[in-house]
Amino acid sequence: MPRHATFLNMNRSAILDSLALAPLRAMHFGHSRAALLRIGIALTVIALLLASWVVHSRFPYQSGRGVGYALGLVGGLLMLGLLLYPLRKRLRFMHSWGALKYWFRFHMLGGVVGPALVLFHSTFQVGSINAAVALTCMLLVVASGLVGRYIYGKIHHGLYGSHASLMELERALTREIDTLAPTLQRMPELKREIDRFASLVSLSPVSRTARAAHFLCLGLRRIFAARRLRQLLTSYAASGADRIGASHADLSALMIMINTTLLAAQRRAQFSTYDRLFALWHVIHIPFLCMLVITAIVHVVAVHAY
Repeated sequence: MPRHATFLNMNRSAILDSLALAPLRAMHFGHSRAALLRIGIALTVIALLLASWVVHSRFPYQSGRGVGYALGLVGGLLMLGLLLYPLRKRLRFMHSWGALKYWFRFHMLGGVVGPALVLFHSTFQVGSINAAVALTCMLLVVASGLVGRYIYGKIHHGLYGSHASLMELERALTREIDTLAPTLQRMPELKREIDRFASLVSLSPVSRTARAAHFLCLGLRRIFAARRLRQLLTSYAASGADRIGASHADLSALMIMINTTLLAAQRRAQFSTYDRLFALWHVIHIPFLCMLVITAIVHVVAVHAY
């Protein structure tokens, strides 16, 4: 019999303890790496904010010479290099110039590091109209890039993975439901709750406003559904340990499978909308990027000419 359908006997208090600590026990190596990455990013942001405060208040260098000039030069070259990724995708003679994922990594890195260096180059001061215009375009590109990165992750397999398809997501959802089915036969309340969420995400409201609200609220509804499912699982354990008996690992694995199923249902329901948003984002982001390059060139010419 499959592992998820075969539970070991244990006492009631141990079951309740395992449910309370399930999120911690469920954290595997990948989750630990993701948590460490988030901590590293948070510490980096804090350090940059402190450094920006020092630069803005103490003026340790001038924008037009020395360190300030070098920061602007490197930052400008990195932002100019942002054009290489779309060119690599579209120009046939560049298709053999290395894997596309490495160009994408450089594009993302340059889109963050380049603007940050330019901001430190300016000492967070705007001294002219052309500098203000260039700075505005740069911030628009950065904001657009962050939005695009978020949408990209919703329709691709991982950060540098291939584009997903609706059929793939439907197969993944079916696979998760089939995996849970043997266990849920013994827990009908859990099955009804999962079916209720599956019916909820498949709704298609008539009005545009209602569709937008439904799309935006799916994540929150999934969180509430997961909480109710955990409470139901706790109730099963509390009311009849002999009925489901479970080991720590079994309960953790069951909740992981339930969360994976809910996520698969949410992703399948939101995929088409994210796909359309990503196509629309391209229409907006590319002009912003071209505006940034033009205004940056004008700014450099103006600074050196006058």
